[in-house]
Amino acid sequence: MTALAGTMWKLLEVTAVDAAGQEVPSPIGSHPLGFVMFGEDRMLVAVADARPAAALQDAPARALVSYTGTYRFDGSELVTATDAASRPDLMMEQVREMRFEGATRLVVTPRNSLLGRTGGLVFVWERVG
Repeated sequence: MTALAGTMWKLLEVTAVDAAGQEVPSPIGSHPLGFVMFGEDRMLVAVADARPAAALQDAPARALVSYTGTYRFDGSELVTATDAASRPDLMMEQVREMRFEGATRLVVTPRNSLLGRTGGLVFVWERVG
């Protein structure tokens, strides 16, 4: 599969590694909540930390990332021209490396800063529509 238009995906996991390649806690928590929808020329993504409120005592602040805009996809790189976002630092061209693992699994690696990190994040998505 290499087409995105008309699909919807739910977030399964977000992993993070440090500069040495060692896994570190995800900036989105161990139970992320997220979805991404692709129209013919626009996409919308929203990812949030889904930890219960009781688990937040003495924990890092919750994270939320959402943005929308027109996109182009060449089969391995997704580039979104963001025109609305949950935070000002997301108002830039968002670049993601993407690879399909079968028809229902998508692995995405941001190439620019996201969640205060300039690398080492991997998002795994499952197709739901």
